[in-house]
Amino acid sequence: MMRRAWVLVFCLFLFEGTGHAQELKAEEYFRQANDAFMEGGYDKAVDLYQKALEAKADLKEAWYNMGAAYGQLRQYEKEMQCYEKALALDPTYSRAHYNLALALEDSGQFDEALKQYQETLKGEPEALDALVNLGILLSRLERVDEAEEAYKKALAVSPGEADVYYNLGIVHAKRAKKATEEEAKKKWLQEEVAAYAKAIELKPSFYKACYNLALAYNKLGDLDSEIAAYEKALAIKRTYPEGLYNLAYAWEEKGNIGKAIENWKLYLEVAAKFESEKPFVEIAQRELKRLEEQGKGGNP
Repeated sequence: MMRRAWVLVFCLFLFEGTGHAQELKAEEYFRQANDAFMEGGYDKAVDLYQKALEAKADLKEAWYNMGAAYGQLRQYEKEMQCYEKALALDPTYSRAHYNLALALEDSGQFDEALKQYQETLKGEPEALDALVNLGILLSRLERVDEAEEAYKKALAVSPGEADVYYNLGIVHAKRAKKATEEEAKKKWLQEEVAAYAKAIELKPSFYKACYNLALAYNKLGDLDSEIAAYEKALAIKRTYPEGLYNLAYAWEEKGNIGKAIENWKLYLEVAAKFESEKPFVEIAQRELKRLEEQGKGGNP
């Protein structure tokens, strides 16, 4: 899970005295821009940051905050240009390195994003979000050993991070998928289960971890635990379509056709509200019809 926060700089310390009119003007525009940003007026914020920079061109904080505003407007090229301007003024500006990494990742420039996460961590080795996002990107690039190292560093900084354990579970799932020997595959699947279980222990409402835990149990062939994990996910979020869909299949495999039919009906009711579920609705309708035509009753 990606952790992404736009953190503004609010305070400036520009003055030794009170005679610097341009700096005072820059500070006032900067304050107004921040107010506009916090109210959701991102276009207005950009205009005001630009006025602050007209008054004081080397105001790295204004470049940084303007980049954040462009990010909210999804104007990623301009966003990156602003962070690069801030870094030209201060190459050690960790916040700018971090947000530039996020913007580069959004635009698909993964190698450059990795470099910027690493630059962030040079300045702030314990920057939790940078460690987590670095791990996620490394995992996405199938560099799972490096991803695990980043997650372990994140846990050393903050041991109670459920998201990190969740992402560790994904790393172990990738390892299990690549394993060529059954014993190695089983080991990594058990590690995956342990990681998701820890995430749920730390955050009991983490329904996505419950869902992934069910998938891991499915790969281990533990049907009862799989069903229990889906049920837990759905107890947290009853309208979770993926959980309802897979649980219907699991109940049929268990031999409880009544429960399978019940979950297909619930799935179809919920899926109608999600555009992303359209490709699966026809399958669900077909499966429901098949079970109903068989005329099998559910187990008590």
